[in-house]
Amino acid sequence: MKEIDADIFNLSDKQPQPIIGSLLVARPTVEDPCFGRSVIAMIQHDSEGSMGVILNRMTNLCLSDILDDVKLSEEVPVFLGGPVNTEMMFFIHDLGEDVIPETTKMAPGLYVGGDFDALKEYLSAENSLEGHVRFFVGYSGWGAGQLSDELDRHDWVVLDGADADYALRTPYLEMWDRAVSRFGDRYRLWRNWPVEPNDN
Repeated sequence: MKEIDADIFNLSDKQPQPIIGSLLVARPTVEDPCFGRSVIAMIQHDSEGSMGVILNRMTNLCLSDILDDVKLSEEVPVFLGGPVNTEMMFFIHDLGEDVIPETTKMAPGLYVGGDFDALKEYLSAENSLEGHVRFFVGYSGWGAGQLSDELDRHDWVVLDGADADYALRTPYLEMWDRAVSRFGDRYRLWRNWPVEPNDN
């Protein structure tokens, strides 16, 4: 099995260095229940460490469970950004600096965080959030050098060029498969690898 895994999953493609807005795509043999078949959007990466949010892990929370002082016009799901500091909330969006001052640009048309009071004003105006804002509790974090070690182990493949359409409008259950499909035909075995290999 180790030889097969090495042939199929430890592909030697040179990985680009992660930057803000990169996607980390978990190889299908990652067994951690939090990170298995996850796609993580990087929101920080420097010499001191890295930080991102898992895009495709849903919680059983809705935004109304967290914000009780804002009237919402729709039920808004909350995603699990990662296992670290789950009492913290993050949001990514396509609203831009004109609507959400002090936001950070992740990629063209895609932003993270910003003035939360401005976001609450946007919510109070009963603007639709669907396809424009996603909320996360917790984050995924790596200390200095830790992510590089995991990339050397082939736990992740780096995909450059996150965009708002993918990060905000792709159904979360389809995210991993769609991300892997962007790597080309050599990764088709990743997509076909069963979630529970022992059941195959």
